Amino acid sequence: MKLRKLTSALCALAIVGAVLTGCAGKAGSPGSVGTETKSETEAAKDTEAANTAAEPMQLDGEAIRIGAMYALSGDKAAIGTNIMRGVDFAVEEINAAGGVNGRPIEIVRGDTQGDPKVARSVAERLITQDKVNAIMGCHQSTLTAIVAKVCEQYKIPMITAISTVDSISTEDLSYFFRLCPLNSVYVEDMIKYLKDSAQQTGKEVKTVSIFADNSQIGQEIIRCVNMYAPKYNLEVVKDVQYSTGAADLTSEVLALKEANADAVICESYIADAILFTKTLKEQNYQPPIVIAKANGFADPSYIPATQGISNGLTTVVEFNPDLKKGIETNERFKKVYDVDMNGHSAESYTVVWLFKTAFEEAGTTDGEKVKDVLETIDIKGSFPNGGPDIILPYDEIRFRDYEFDGAQHYNDNTSSSVAIAQIQDGAFKTVWPFEYTDTGIQYPAPLK
Repeated sequence: MKLRKLTSALCALAIVGAVLTGCAGKAGSPGSVGTETKSETEAAKDTEAANTAAEPMQLDGEAIRIGAMYALSGDKAAIGTNIMRGVDFAVEEINAAGGVNGRPIEIVRGDTQGDPKVARSVAERLITQDKVNAIMGCHQSTLTAIVAKVCEQYKIPMITAISTVDSISTEDLSYFFRLCPLNSVYVEDMIKYLKDSAQQTGKEVKTVSIFADNSQIGQEIIRCVNMYAPKYNLEVVKDVQYSTGAADLTSEVLALKEANADAVICESYIADAILFTKTLKEQNYQPPIVIAKANGFADPSYIPATQGISNGLTTVVEFNPDLKKGIETNERFKKVYDVDMNGHSAESYTVVWLFKTAFEEAGTTDGEKVKDVLETIDIKGSFPNGGPDIILPYDEIRFRDYEFDGAQHYNDNTSSSVAIAQIQDGAFKTVWPFEYTDTGIQYPAPLK
């Protein structure tokens, strides 16, 4: 079904002269390289479907190979598969429109399995055996930090679309770049939303509780909330931590209920996010505002798994279909995958286009020259040479060095920001910044 959908979409686009989203062939041909293990192939099967759907424009040059390192097996495989949809979709668009100066982009999948040791060995393999020209990844910041050092050793440009832990950009790595906002940006925007929400709800948020796991990202969320709370006259009344993959969250939810804060700020991977939401219902706890730092709460599988008990929950989003940006791109994407883009797929889509631009401007795949281009690149509004608009909730991509919170940071996209969406009628609706939407905030959160 996906193959027919993509073929039909391509034909329609060709007729109207729009940007084509053709395909680059089966695994092993320009577009997407098959993986070395059965589990990886199964995890990425619906993204690989796009690669067999239609005839690409004839590209005669040697392929530019980009390693895509995400968990394609294990408990985070759903996240990796969703990310790869954005990667594959961008590659098909680029190759169908002529590639990079006639050279196709080829994606080489690297299954990290969510394991740091595996990530290191996969990075080594991609560089030394598969001869990739660049790497994008990972999802987990701990893995990204490891892979970034491997790329630095071999002088291979690397961009992370998704890893948000602040500290991974504090090492002076010349070949590592980050597209997405830092955790500190996420948290400050979340707190700005809490304060701004009073304009619609009439209720000022004065107290917050924190619910976060013991992962690196969870711990940083706790740190950032405590750092920003005084600046915005917020009191943190409870800090509840739990172990990732917990089988039961009853005691944690009861602790939050007892604290009775005006809002709960939370951070969890998908399985924990679902369990947390179900436990809120079981314990009859309905915080007036529940706001999540995306991750599991923004995963495409979250709403179906919490249908009827998650309406009113708010979450950070890096992309949303009603954001008034990327509407046409998302419509084409949904015709292929039967789901809307979310932040992860939109960010990974953007990174592929970013690499395409960098390779074109460098005029070579030489790692040092591509790195030099990325250091000075400044994309405003849309990608050059007929590329798409920036579909994320900001209008510029530019990497900068700067000092923040007593630490020097390198090669972060300091123009990045986020939006806030609320689940209303079983769908994410953008509610902040107010200028991006006409949808009002539901308050208090019904969680039903």
